[in-house]
Amino acid sequence: MSLLKKELMRFVKIFLGFLSCSLGCVVILKSNLGLAPWDVLHQGVSMVTGITIGQASITLGVIIVLMDIFLGQPIGIGTVLNFIFIGIFIDMIIYLNFIPTFDNVYMRVIELLVGIFFYTYGTYLYMIQGMGCGPRDGFMQILTKRFNQPVSVIKNGIEVMAFVLGWLLGGKLGIGTIITALSMGFLLQLMFRMGDINIKKLQHRSIKEEIVHLGRVFRGF
Repeated sequence: MSLLKKELMRFVKIFLGFLSCSLGCVVILKSNLGLAPWDVLHQGVSMVTGITIGQASITLGVIIVLMDIFLGQPIGIGTVLNFIFIGIFIDMIIYLNFIPTFDNVYMRVIELLVGIFFYTYGTYLYMIQGMGCGPRDGFMQILTKRFNQPVSVIKNGIEVMAFVLGWLLGGKLGIGTIITALSMGFLLQLMFRMGDINIKKLQHRSIKEEIVHLGRVFRGF
């Protein structure tokens, strides 16, 4: 495979990752067993400040990006694309309305688990492209490096703190919130292990480095 094709495949995979994350988010929502952990926090912030949940999500995302920069996490093209396209894909999936809802609690639990899988796999797929993490995943990666702890411990710890803080602010949670918070980290760690990827050594290009690299690729082409 030529270098240009490899670069194009990276972009295809990162967008597939975003799409998988968005699909997982909506499937979790459709299971109606509780908001995802970060959405509990977004709802709580919304209730306290009066801004919308979407505005709360964006505001917290910006704050976490600033924290990532301060801690030395590169902000790549993937970080920017994450901000833009995950929201677009979520809106598109909700508009198309092809994900079923169930009254049966067992089917709802299965739907929740399917959503968790898609969300986690999407996170794994876009992260391993090395184009930059979304705000929350970048925070997870840098804490994994700083504290030298497994992905499962850091990821689950962040998710639990998010929904607990959101709950204290008035956000609503359910059993699905707790299952999501306690399972995503272990599943993500398993995916990294199966892919033989060491997240502590996973490098991301900054926006400037990516532009320079792509310029070399196209000049060579």
